[in-house]
Amino acid sequence: MPERERDYRNREISWSEIDKRRDRSRHVSRDEERPRSRKERGKAEWLRKLALKEANKLFQGKQGTPAHDQAVSRLQEHLGTKKFKTLAKKYLEEYGRPQHWGIQYLFLDYPDPELVMDLLRDMAEDYPRRSLREQQAFLSKLRTLRALAEDGEVRDLAAEILASLSAAE
Repeated sequence: MPERERDYRNREISWSEIDKRRDRSRHVSRDEERPRSRKERGKAEWLRKLALKEANKLFQGKQGTPAHDQAVSRLQEHLGTKKFKTLAKKYLEEYGRPQHWGIQYLFLDYPDPELVMDLLRDMAEDYPRRSLREQQAFLSKLRTLRALAEDGEVRDLAAEILASLSAAE
């Protein structure tokens, strides 16, 4: 191969290089838009998660505030004690019915049968979308309520939901 031709082939520019030089390509990202270091990529991801978390809190209303998180923490600390009923009543007055699965689970021990039955129905509807661990905990809670709930309607509903979920598996 002649020397001139070899030099010419070495100087050929690929289409992507031409596009980068023109800075008009839409399918090739620009260097300015792309975080350069691992630290910058981590910071960008952290900011994205923070923005998503803040947006979720906005849609949750009062249940997305730090005061709500503290109230839930107090409920968890006093689960199974005499103080739980008082804290749960205060929570319901201030924040209304819980929307989050984990908080609903806490309220299955609340002495109001109507609230417990509503929560059981909601949780049974949401059951297929929960993790395996949450599903197993819910089934266990249903068995406990079926055997030990003071209210007959709660016992019956727990048995009915348990039968329907067990049949579905």
